[in-house]
Amino acid sequence: MKNNVKVPVKLTLSVIAACLVSFCGLITETAVNIAFPAVMSTFEVSTEIVQWLTTGNLLVVAMITPLAAFLQKRFKLKRLFIFGTLCFIIGTVLAIVSPNFALLLIARMIQGVGTGVGVPIAFCIILEQIPFEKVGTYMGYGALVSAAAPALGPTYGGIVNQTLGWRYIFVILIPVLIFTLILGVNTIEEKHEPKKIPVDILGIIFIMLTFLGLVYGFANIAAFREKMVMEIAAFVIGVVALVLFVMHCRKCENPLIDVDIFKNIPFTCHLVAFFLINAIMLGASFLLPNYLQVALLCESMIAGFMLLPGAGLNALMGPFSGAALDKIGAQLPILLGTGLMAIGVLLFAVCGMKLTPGMIIAFYIIFGIGCGMSFGNTMTIGNLRLPVPQKAYGNTCFNTLMQFAGAVGTSVCAALVATAQMQNNSLIYEAKTAAGSTHAFLFLLILAIVCLVLQIVGFKVFQTKEDTKHVL
Repeated sequence: MKNNVKVPVKLTLSVIAACLVSFCGLITETAVNIAFPAVMSTFEVSTEIVQWLTTGNLLVVAMITPLAAFLQKRFKLKRLFIFGTLCFIIGTVLAIVSPNFALLLIARMIQGVGTGVGVPIAFCIILEQIPFEKVGTYMGYGALVSAAAPALGPTYGGIVNQTLGWRYIFVILIPVLIFTLILGVNTIEEKHEPKKIPVDILGIIFIMLTFLGLVYGFANIAAFREKMVMEIAAFVIGVVALVLFVMHCRKCENPLIDVDIFKNIPFTCHLVAFFLINAIMLGASFLLPNYLQVALLCESMIAGFMLLPGAGLNALMGPFSGAALDKIGAQLPILLGTGLMAIGVLLFAVCGMKLTPGMIIAFYIIFGIGCGMSFGNTMTIGNLRLPVPQKAYGNTCFNTLMQFAGAVGTSVCAALVATAQMQNNSLIYEAKTAAGSTHAFLFLLILAIVCLVLQIVGFKVFQTKEDTKHVL
């Protein structure tokens, strides 16, 4: 019966349009990183300054994304889509023509607004408008975009930067964005009328301070010793603002997030597991290109091509594993995928000091298949554990943590590598990089084990509740 359910072509095209905006936003996060040396040369800025192209973008995205549930209730989806896409186009054009670093940074932050508004729209359309029997498959398509974009970013950025120059990383996106805007305007439909919900100013201030503090703190964790006071202050501001936000949401009539959703143990387990999957994926996306280029002395383009099989399989597994969820349920694909991801990280950690290009390609394929099987399905099953009125809040939480996880995974791994590189020992720089990468892989392995445990607990608690219902 499930196979007979058909999704209207127009609805499918609306999902594609929303996913394309998401893809453009997410691919630039990792594509720009690989062009840092070229940008530093163009504008004569330091490594510490140039990293703000990513940090500033992530800050804006992380502060805008938590507002998604409120925005989707207050405004029409099509208007949000148009606003997000136009912001990204304006930011992209500014990035192409920017005569100095300051304008390029502003351009990246405007792109961040577009990404923050645009990324949740695809999952909102899927969860609200796609027939239940096809939700897993379409969430798989959404996961393909969310996983493929940052994974393919280093390959895309490396090839374009080396052959055309860093500005063309943005130039190539313009026709895609214009096509996306036209497609979305003609296909996205409304399924509910906007409500005049009052703006929760205090909640917005608290959530923005939360991510301003935490994202800044994690993004600059490598410089903790040099900026200890600022780093501690950033984390304190983030944590205090988060506590105040939760207290405020409990009292507020129309909160940005219904904090009662976290009482749902299966949802919370899968939400935290999803955060860890993203942190592991993006941590690995930083470590492997760095290892290949610094420890094994590969060119950026060659390094990008070596990672392409694993990144490609990561992306392609999304729709297949989503279809598997629709047919056989979520437990097997998710637990198998999380297990393969953990095995991949374990192999990297065990062989960290003696990795070869062939080993990296093989291990990354195992890792990529595991991530592809677990990434989208974890988001799907987490949202399906919530009642319909709370799904918008759940979608907001998943998309927010997806952005925050990037800052955490990348920054902690970068700090571990940098610490090893600065050690005063007899190892050459390449060996120090390999040692730091090994420490980072061990960190990711711990996260992978915790992630697997959380997935098991989430399924176990849900099954226990279902059994109790049947007994009652």
